[in-house]
Amino acid sequence: MTEGVVAAGVPAALEAYVDSDWNNVSHSTTGFVVLLAGAPISYSSKRQQCIALSSTEAEIMAASQAATEIAYMREIVRDLGLWQFAPTVLKVDNTGAIELAKERKVTNRSRHIARRHLKVREYVADGVIAVTHVATVDNAADIFTKPLEAAPFNKSTACFSCRVIVSDCEC
Repeated sequence: MTEGVVAAGVPAALEAYVDSDWNNVSHSTTGFVVLLAGAPISYSSKRQQCIALSSTEAEIMAASQAATEIAYMREIVRDLGLWQFAPTVLKVDNTGAIELAKERKVTNRSRHIARRHLKVREYVADGVIAVTHVATVDNAADIFTKPLEAAPFNKSTACFSCRVIVSDCEC
């Protein structure tokens, strides 16, 4: 029996989903997936190094980690001859984190966030990344932050535009 992943016929553009599972007692979990033509080419699920004081802080930390990976993946894709002229879409489900990523203003609620966690702002300002909103139930990165029931898990993996191929061939 042979298994593999096949990408569906969609344009060869990068996009990414990011999520965090905020835990106000200990370290949160960052999860992201970078897709090329709808197929996953990079993903991560890691505990954050710092304890976030809010869900927005946890999400902006996750978005910055994903943004760094996107910048790296854009270079690899460019080396393969697939130029990405438009900003790569980074889909985030936290509106506070989206506002922080797009604007450089400091508020009482965000002034404690360390500058290193705001790297995504630089990529947005440089036109490398465009941060957009995705509904929590449609966030494909949700599977990288916490265990899910079968239905949400299947919905998240359906976002990858790929399917599992199973054959009896011993190739």
